[in-house]
Amino acid sequence: MDDLSQYLDLYVQTSKEYIQSLNASLLVLEKNSSDKTAIEDIFRNAHSLKSQSAAMDFTSTGYLCHVVEDVFYEIKQGRMALTPELADQLFTAFDGLGGSIARIETDGHEADLTELAEKIKQLSGVTTTGAGKSVRSDAPAPALPQAAPAPALSSAHLPAGIPQTAAPGASTGVPSAGNPPAGTGAQPGVSPTEQKAPPTARSVSTIPVKVSVLDEMMNLLENLLVERLKLKRISGALEDREDLRDYFNASEKILADLQYQIMKARAVPVSLVFDHFPRAVRDLARAENKQIELVITGANLELDRTIVDHLDEPLIHLLRNAVSHGIQNKGTITLSAERQKDYAQITVADDGQGIDWPLVAQKAGLSPTETDPKRLHEALFSGISTSATVTQISGRGVGLSAIKKMVDDFGGTIDIASEKGKGTKFVIKLPLTLAIAKALIVRVDTRHFAIPTLGVERIVSVPQHEVKKVAGGEAMVLEETDIPLIRLANRLAALANAPLPAAAAVQQPQAPAQSSAAADKDLLAIIVDESGERVGLIVDAVLESSDIVIKPVPPALKGVHGFSGVTILSDGKTALIINPEELE
Repeated sequence: MDDLSQYLDLYVQTSKEYIQSLNASLLVLEKNSSDKTAIEDIFRNAHSLKSQSAAMDFTSTGYLCHVVEDVFYEIKQGRMALTPELADQLFTAFDGLGGSIARIETDGHEADLTELAEKIKQLSGVTTTGAGKSVRSDAPAPALPQAAPAPALSSAHLPAGIPQTAAPGASTGVPSAGNPPAGTGAQPGVSPTEQKAPPTARSVSTIPVKVSVLDEMMNLLENLLVERLKLKRISGALEDREDLRDYFNASEKILADLQYQIMKARAVPVSLVFDHFPRAVRDLARAENKQIELVITGANLELDRTIVDHLDEPLIHLLRNAVSHGIQNKGTITLSAERQKDYAQITVADDGQGIDWPLVAQKAGLSPTETDPKRLHEALFSGISTSATVTQISGRGVGLSAIKKMVDDFGGTIDIASEKGKGTKFVIKLPLTLAIAKALIVRVDTRHFAIPTLGVERIVSVPQHEVKKVAGGEAMVLEETDIPLIRLANRLAALANAPLPAAAAVQQPQAPAQSSAAADKDLLAIIVDESGERVGLIVDAVLESSDIVIKPVPPALKGVHGFSGVTILSDGKTALIINPEELE
């Protein structure tokens, strides 16, 4: 194994892709047992994973793959049918393969899969032995359409002695007896000097990069962005040095290109998470004896790796809710991802019975007649459960609260639309990246703050006489709708009665007392949309829009609501990043 350890990462990665393909094809086959492409796909994937596992000396993993391969050889030949019991056992086997690969990735040792292999043998009647070549009937198999290729270990990356296995549906490149391929070996009627030269080695177009290297590149980029802000401030003071301004503009463009390329390198498709949801929904629906179809769109959307790594748990909670609470017997769940301006929008919708809002209100201790959307939404995410019983799927009341926490931690928003008898839709909005974000730099009294542009709709000027008193505060009318107003100067000063850290203060003289002229001055309101509710944040000035580097809130402000982080301004001082949702 020591001689093969250098190929372990490659083996693990391709094995995961094979197992994902096995699950996807079996889901197709479960719906249409005569789908010859899916049968061929599973047969070839199992064969490839068997060969690579045996070559890497993971014999138990290879043995289980060999059993699966033999089962689908019999199905190909028409001598065996895929029954629901066999499908269930095969899904369990694929889970076992996934667990074995995960263990190999962790400590280099595979799991013992013998019991899973024997159960399939007993159920199917195949007589597989070991992870070697199968002894099968010579009866010809029917012609089958070629399946889409799945990943295989390239011969360029395999050590001597490890056979290259063909991707599903692809040619093996191994000539059959008496039938040499074109361009190799002797060609009839052509002299050796006229034959083509052997192909040269292909250039390397992709290389594996450790995640820790990408993280360090991001840290360096963050430092560069901070220095760029300082340089921008200095260059602004040197109006007579055109050469320095030109240098700054050129370096700014290069840095912007570098930022784009590093962010692109860190981005991964959400399909890494989405791809296993069809299997998960299938298992959940089967456990509740329901017929549910999952439709996925936008799986190629790319997000920062850190965000994608944390998407699995909240989305599986929403899918469980749709299966357990939303759809009664038969229905469809839609999972979609799309980019909207500077954020990603992920939607989970079902065509089920909708949310029972009176029951939600009752469980949260509110009046069953409560109609305030904000209070109902808060109640839904408070940790309550409307399920009458606790099952393995639902009933504990922790799912939605966990989703809300994840979305809040990432600086995103979550909104709900539900109508009785027509279904429910959850809309999650997340930043495209966590470390760097676009924000408005604003001044409130003598302090500067950053407001992420993720939820910002517009900036409007509000005449003082148009501000009206409403229950609990002030409001303005925008497009015939009352928009609550929050004066940040008052709200920030009152947050937990805690003084802001000195580092957040701008070094400038204290503003004079407000004059009567200032009292009549129009207000500047930033309209933000938080979880479907619009609110206007009153500031004294909007200074600029800028990319900011997001850092955690300082320890002194841990537990103080209203702030999601801290950033560094062009003068080197820090500014707190406002979380508008926590100000309401």
